[in-house]
Order: sequence, then structure tokens, then C-alpha cells
Amino acid sequence: MKKLLKIAAISLLFLFVGFVIFSLFLIYNSLPKLKGKVTLGGLSADVEIIRDMWGVPHIFAQNEEDLFFALGYVHAQERMWQMELTRRAGYGRLSEVFGERALERDKFLRTLCLREAAQKDFEKLSPELKQLLLDYCRGINSWLNSRKLKWPPEFLILRYRPQDWSVQDVLIIKEIMALLLCMDYQSEIFRAKLVKKFGPERALQILEEGVVLPSNDTQEGEIPEWFLSPNFQGSNNWVLAGWRTETGKPLLANDPHLEISLPSIWYEIHLKCPSLNVIGVSLPGTPGVIIGHNEFIAWGMTNSGADVQDLYIEKLNSSQDSYLDKEGWKPLRKKEEMIRIRGRKEFEKIEVLWTERGPIVSPAVVSTPVPLSLRWTIYDGGRTLEAFYLLNKARTWDEFINALALFDVPSQSFVYADKEGNIGYYLSGSIPLRPKETALFPFPGWKEEGDWRGYIKEEERSKIYNPERGFIITANNKVISDDYPYYVSSSWLAPFREERIRELVLQKEKHTVETQKEIQNDILSKEAELFYPYISNINETDEETRAVLEMFKGWDYRLSTGSKAALYKVFMNIFHEEVFKDDIGEDFKTFDNIFGLRVAGLLRILSNPLSPWFDNKDTPNVETRDEIIRISLKRSYDWLKEQYGPVEKWDWTKINSIRFKHPLGEVPVLKFFNRGPYPVDGDANTVRVFFITQLKKDWGASYRQIIDLFDFEKSVCVISSGQSGHFLSRCYDDQIPLWLEGKYHPMLFNRDNIEANAAEILMLKSLPRE
Repeated sequence: MKKLLKIAAISLLFLFVGFVIFSLFLIYNSLPKLKGKVTLGGLSADVEIIRDMWGVPHIFAQNEEDLFFALGYVHAQERMWQMELTRRAGYGRLSEVFGERALERDKFLRTLCLREAAQKDFEKLSPELKQLLLDYCRGINSWLNSRKLKWPPEFLILRYRPQDWSVQDVLIIKEIMALLLCMDYQSEIFRAKLVKKFGPERALQILEEGVVLPSNDTQEGEIPEWFLSPNFQGSNNWVLAGWRTETGKPLLANDPHLEISLPSIWYEIHLKCPSLNVIGVSLPGTPGVIIGHNEFIAWGMTNSGADVQDLYIEKLNSSQDSYLDKEGWKPLRKKEEMIRIRGRKEFEKIEVLWTERGPIVSPAVVSTPVPLSLRWTIYDGGRTLEAFYLLNKARTWDEFINALALFDVPSQSFVYADKEGNIGYYLSGSIPLRPKETALFPFPGWKEEGDWRGYIKEEERSKIYNPERGFIITANNKVISDDYPYYVSSSWLAPFREERIRELVLQKEKHTVETQKEIQNDILSKEAELFYPYISNINETDEETRAVLEMFKGWDYRLSTGSKAALYKVFMNIFHEEVFKDDIGEDFKTFDNIFGLRVAGLLRILSNPLSPWFDNKDTPNVETRDEIIRISLKRSYDWLKEQYGPVEKWDWTKINSIRFKHPLGEVPVLKFFNRGPYPVDGDANTVRVFFITQLKKDWGASYRQIIDLFDFEKSVCVISSGQSGHFLSRCYDDQIPLWLEGKYHPMLFNRDNIEANAAEILMLKSLPRE
């Protein structure tokens, strides 16, 4: 018997070892084929793909159909898991893979009806673009159908296979980006909550500049914390006219700020055929270049902050099948959603109700005592993908703005430059026309004044062309003049980054690519420059607090290594908490998350030392601004001493360390997918942005580019991690050191330079189409 047990144990051990070896073999064998030849059906001619040493594919095709096919194939090779996860999120189908833990997210996303928005987009596609999207999808599916056992590690771990890719899947990726960059409804809900809690007069003291209260009662609600937007959909871009550069031609810089993850949200790409030659970054799952340059023009984007979502309070009849509109009672459209959950036999059924304005989003998206519907520009459908296709081919300013006239959502601030020396700015997107007072808070749906009256017309859109000052800068600050006749937004971020970029631009008479690198990596805080005098000017008698103040002497406001930056940043966090947490209570985190970076909160009351917001209601004393500064300084010093010991060990870059997180890296045994933590400098208000939210999400410059219109070969860029989504690839994390150190790699555009820096060459050999 003992002998049999021993044999069984040895057999099990060999089986386990064999399983481990086989699994490791599968994972290693799942690395994509990047060199050699692959014969594929569906191509009309051979396609050459040269990957440079940074993993950037330069795709050379004979026509656009084959070019888009090859792009789909390349995206699938290196980012299929990322594409699949984003697609599932868009459709609200995460529970099929992750089980119960993803159910609330699926309910949230199904209620937002992104699928319906994608269908509206599909109906507006031109025949030409629809065919190119089909070609792109055929490229993805060609790779999918060739896998057999060679699936990326995430699919092997989760034990499932992705379905074929469709044009609707391309469009759902666009809707997910719209969702991430349009979170106005959260602001409406929390504004209403502040007004109800503190009354109109007091709430207006800390809300954004220019907020107008509606005449009706506002409706507060709760937002799921797991999907709270950090309200940091930020970015920098700027463009300099030729007379401000050493070459006499424009320079264009851009660094979009998004959540930092593994893999990066962006994928670098160069697309070349007789009718198209464009390089920059793409979104895996969608074709074309989003930010970059072609042979004639360059462009960059920042989130404009335009308000494109409105919540409406709805009155439903007793049977819950009709809603009150300005014209009387109207029937609700009902849509049943069936959510399949891994590990459960039965489906989860939810019902989504639609008004003519949009879906009723409570309680899945917003928990409120009365129904709220959401009107959002995506529900009208749009042609953003067609806009990017035409943008990739544009040669002039006129062609540039004609392309962007089709761009619907998410609204972006584009900067432009061309080889002829022209520069420009264009506010893109469908921006609804309605009174400001109906847009900032949930508004009764049955009142006519809350209706949208179309969108801002093309001829009235904000544009700038060759300004006399010789530069254009946007950094999520207010992008329209005070006399602009239409409401666009009240959610602008504080102008600290824009002010610093402007300051650095004006410091030099002539600029180069190198000076633009310095600007993109600048860590001087204009916020600190504003706040520090209030700190240093307090009359302090306490010896310990005086010693803390002495620490700031000689500080240059740079958020770099060392104790001064650490003390300032910890002080600001504690100061914000000391001012508002006693009043706002358990909602403080949400308040900080939504309003912390805007011209709101502290910025609105800072100049009034006797503002009642500075008084701590939990104490018998009446505190002033200076008293709260003293308390915050003492708390900051004590916290740093407790956490890090003596002053010489305080270091902002270590406190501010950033982590590159993979979606599966939350599981302890799968942490090998993650990278970091790495010490970083800067913060949310420096030009070089690194920002860790209260929701433990790390944000920063997801991509940096500097385009030289005199010589495109001098242009440089870097993404946050690497090109590949496979953790065993050399290009999974190879750009992290460059990104952390403020360095770049060349944007190779010339064939000779591409061949000189080639790392792998893959030939896609054609077979006749079926």
C-alpha cells in the first residue's frame, strides 16, 4: 500500500511539473512573431513591417486597404488582451470573464448604453470609411484565427478565447474614451449636494468661478466610488511660430495626461502607402494615428473640458412606464439587458429605461431619490473616426479644420502646425447650446428652458490662426474669451501649467527641440509660488513652527527631491483637509477628487483670511486662515517625522512614487505583470505631471511628443511603458526608464533612418482574397 501511495505521489508530482513546464512553454511560445514571413489571405499585395529598436512598427503597403489590414494585425499581435478588455468594458461584459466582482461595473456600463451610441456612429459611417474599418477588423481577425494554442498569457490564465473583432467593436473603443474624458454628470451631482448641504450662498464660495444657480430645487445623489473620475483628464500642448524658433519653422509639443497602466494606453505606429504617410500614436482597437504628424502637418490634443453631459430630473407616472415632458406624458422606451456571470448559471437581468433625452441612469450610475436621465452628445452619433482618417491625410489648415468639423466627442483642444510655417488652434467636438443655469445642476426634464437647441455652429467655433504673439498654449485651462457668446464649461482646471509654459516660452528668444524637452519636464510649481507667501507671512511665536518655516527658506518652488518639496506637498494635502473636512465630512474625498484641481475650493477663498470655511466647527475657537496654516504645518512636520524619520530622509520623489499596474496585477501571484514603484517628481500642477489620486490611481504624461516642422527626423517622443502587451517582450517596459528620466527616442520617418535602426522585419505575404 505504501509503495502504491509513493508511486501515486511521484506520478502526481511529475504531472504537476509537466503541467508547469507545458504552461511555461505556452506562455513563452505566445510571444508574437515579429520577423520572418507570414502568409495571409485577404491582402492584395505584400506588406512590409519594419520594427525599430523601440518596437515601433513602420508599415509599408501598396494601398490603404492593405495598410489598415496590417495595422489591425499588428495591434492584435501586441495588444489583443488590452483591446479585448476595453471592448468588454464598453459592452458591459466584464462579468463573463471576472464573475461577480465585475457585476456592478457591468450594470453601470450597460445603463450608460455605450452600445447604442456606437450603433448611432455606425449609421453615420461613410461607405469609404466603413470599408477601411472592415479591412482593419479583417487584419485583427486574421491574427485571431491563426492562434491555435499561442494566446497571450492573460487569455491562458483566465482560460477563455476572444471573439472576432467587428466594426462595432472599433466604435465601442471610441465610446469608452468619450466616457473617460467626459464626466460632467459627476460635477452636477456633487454641486447639487453642496448646495443642499450648505445653502446657495455658502456653496457658491467654493464652487467654480461663474457657476450660476438654477431657479428650481437641485437634486443631489451618490456616485459609485469605484468609478469616480479623478477629474484629471488633463494634458499640455503648445505650438510655436517659426519666428520663435532657431530653424524658422514651427515646433509643436504635446503630452496627454491619462491613467498610467501596463500596457500603455497608446501604441506608436507609422503608416505608409502612396496616399498616406503618418506617424504618431494610435489607440489599439481603432485604426489611424490620434496624435502625431504626416508629411505636411502636425497636431496635438488636450481635453477641452467642454460640458457635453446634462442630467435631468424625471417625473414618472405610477406605473413607471411614462415620463413627464414639456408636451405632456410620453412613454418610456424599455430595454432589457441580460448579463452573463462567470460561475453562475442564471443571468442577471436589468431594465434600462429611455426618455427622448437619454437613458435613466439612476440608480446604477447615480444613486438618487428621484429618477435622473442623462443627455450626452454620444447618443446623437458622430463621425470622430472619419475625422481622424481625414486628419491623417490633411495637408493644409483648411483641410485640418474640415476634418475636425466631423469630430463629435470627446471635445478636444487641437493645436496645429504645418511645413509652410502656419500655426493654429481649434476647439473640436459637439458642444450643445443651452443656458448655463440649466447645465450645471440636474434640471427638471419637463421644463422647456433646459432643452438643447442644437450645437455651436462651425463658423462660431473657437479658432486661432497665426496669432501675433507667435505661440498657442492649452493646458486644460479656460480656452475661450470672457466675451464668448456661448456656455462651454465651468470645469476648467487651474491655470498653473499654462502660466508656467507661457513663462518658459517667453524666457527665450529662440527655441529648439531641446528647449521643448526642458519645458515638458519642468517641475517648478506655480501653485507653490502662489501659496508660499501665505505660509511664510504668518506671525509665528511657537518655536517649533518657526523652525518648520525656516525649512522653506531658499526654496525655488521645484517639486524635486529633498525635504522642502516633501514638506510643501504634505502641507497642501493636510491644509486642504483641515479647511474642508470638518464641514464636508464623509464626502471630502469626493469633493477633493472633483474640485481639487479646478478654480474652486481653496483657490476661491484663499485671499479672505476670515472666511468661515477656515473655522473648524469641531473646536470652540474661531480659526482663521493663518491659524489653519499653523495647524497644518505642525501636522505635516509630525507626519513626515513619524513616517520617514529625520528631515534629511524626507524626499518628495519617494513619497510620490508611481506604479505601473496591469489589470491582473492586483492578484498577488500575478504581480509579475506590474512594474514599480518608481520615485517621481512634479505633481498635478507642474508641467511635468505625476499625480496619485485619493483613489490610488496613478496619472501622468501617457505620451510626450515634440515635432520639428523644419526637419521631421529631429522629432522625438516617448510613451509611458513600452509597445508590447506581453510581459516577456523586451518592449513591455523598455521605455519606462526614458519616460521617468524625461528622455525621448527619435520618431523615425525617413526610410533610410528606419532601416538603419531596424530590429525586426516581418513580411506579410499575400494570398488572393476569397
